[in-house]
Amino acid sequence: MKGEILSRLTPQNKMVAVNNKFGNTNIKSQQGTTRTIFDSLPLDGRTNFRFFENANTRTFPLTNIGSEGNRLSVGETFTIQKIYLNLVTYDAVNNTVTATQTFVSGASDFYNSFATVELDFVIANSQVVKQLPATFIIGPGFNPTAANTNDHSFGLSTDIVIPPLLEFLTSLKTTSYDLTGITFTHVQLYLQGTAGILAPQTTF
Repeated sequence: MKGEILSRLTPQNKMVAVNNKFGNTNIKSQQGTTRTIFDSLPLDGRTNFRFFENANTRTFPLTNIGSEGNRLSVGETFTIQKIYLNLVTYDAVNNTVTATQTFVSGASDFYNSFATVELDFVIANSQVVKQLPATFIIGPGFNPTAANTNDHSFGLSTDIVIPPLLEFLTSLKTTSYDLTGITFTHVQLYLQGTAGILAPQTTF
């Protein structure tokens, strides 16, 4: 069973505090919500996956980022609480995902290579997550934040706040890998957490 840290600093409070530092004092009046954003990059031999960079050039179902690209719109903010990876097979002709798998370990060299990746997260050229060993992707047994044996998401020890209009990207670095026998075409990165979205009339 994972431990729990009790604090009065909720993700919402931290979101408001960080935005106040940037002069975005109206964030506290925006609509609170739960949000997940994701991006997909091809398994083409690259060993540095820069998620969300140029995401505006991709479309759903490879990403749910819009034309604003790797930055939030005016009046929006996002507190990242969980990160997880996914594998998909993408059919470019029909623009559909034909197969998906939570990123768990397998027997091939491909999975072994991805079990030793490092994750970095950058907001406006400032690094907020540095060289996080992503061993959590190979199963809950290596994930100190796993709630159960089916939990493959990683809960951050410190909530990461993305203010509006600042570019962000996640870098996933791995060693070379062998795609022999691998039918998946893309790896996806998901960011999940608490968010604030524009509420021009009122909040609920």
